[in-house]
Amino acid sequence: MAHLRALTFLNKFFPCFHNPSFRIFFLIIAISCSLSACTESQKTDQGPPSVPVTTVKAETKDTPVSLKAVGNVKASNSVTVKSRVDGHILRIHFLDGDTLKAGQLLYTIDPETYIYTQKGAQANVAGDRASAELARKDYIRYKELFEKNVVSKDEYEQKLTAYETARKTMEADAAQEDIAKRNVHFTQITSPIDGIAGSTLLDEGNLVAADKDELVIIKTVTPADVQFSIPGHDLNLVRSHFVDDELPTFAKPASMEMEPVEGILTFVDNWVNPDTGMISLKARFANEEAKLWPGQFVTISLVLDTLKDAVQIPAQAVQRGPKGKYVYIVKDNKAIMNPVTIGMRINDKVVVNKGLAAGETVIIEGMLRLFPNAPVTISEEKGTDNSTEGGNS
Repeated sequence: MAHLRALTFLNKFFPCFHNPSFRIFFLIIAISCSLSACTESQKTDQGPPSVPVTTVKAETKDTPVSLKAVGNVKASNSVTVKSRVDGHILRIHFLDGDTLKAGQLLYTIDPETYIYTQKGAQANVAGDRASAELARKDYIRYKELFEKNVVSKDEYEQKLTAYETARKTMEADAAQEDIAKRNVHFTQITSPIDGIAGSTLLDEGNLVAADKDELVIIKTVTPADVQFSIPGHDLNLVRSHFVDDELPTFAKPASMEMEPVEGILTFVDNWVNPDTGMISLKARFANEEAKLWPGQFVTISLVLDTLKDAVQIPAQAVQRGPKGKYVYIVKDNKAIMNPVTIGMRINDKVVVNKGLAAGETVIIEGMLRLFPNAPVTISEEKGTDNSTEGGNS
């Protein structure tokens, strides 16, 4: 009866319905709408579609607690070599950039003038020695005569004074001989330290002024030091560990792909710079492979402590909501919103202080389509690496 009423209504108000083609078109539309309604009803009954996600297992690891800083590499020892005598450079005995040993010959200064001066001083000492010996014999003879009351006391004292004067003159000339000998020695300029030579600043044939002209700069890079600064509010934290322990320090050149070089903190400055609020520190590195070079900027990790079995997850998994930070974990193929308390960051990972257990499955990709208890499908489960470089405390 309902179908008849509908047909009567359509024939009455829509004369075009008498056309067979129109009736077929209308029937197709009606059937499509009916099928669409059935499909939507089925979807509503089945619930929302499953969201594909990428996950990772929360892991536990011993995690260094460290401070990050930018440091500057400095030679552990640096010496600017100068000549201690005037003269021309006769010969240079090293090449720029050579690795030098302490005592290695570097420069020869023209020694001729100093050799002649030394010979003159030696001659003076020889003459003084003869005069002193003669004066000594006169003194001894007059002393015996004076004891026998043969000569006066004045004559005896004159001989004693002459002997003392001759002896002191000989000592003075001997000192001049030593100075002349030392100057001859100084014409051979040697390296005072082990290190690497820079470029020579004066070439062969140049005239050198004593204690004025710089010849070459030698730097010791094995070991090497790194100077860096940390905020003053971290001073007590550093000192509380530095007093009793040797604090490991890792340095890595920012522009190089290499493993960090390990050293030890050796120095904490005695004041905080009031202009910057920073305090200077220094660490020493054995640097046996010369990976650190003076003047180079490096990233520093000063390790203060180690957290045992700390839970770590990728930082990208952490979301921020109205009630704080949370992560999505997978349970029974559903996304569960799990509040967490986050600690320090280590490169691309974070330490979870509270709210997550080791081994739980954490969603790291696909969170934009998630909502509490959303059905999920794990499309990929990524592994975790073994990075142990410390992060900020």
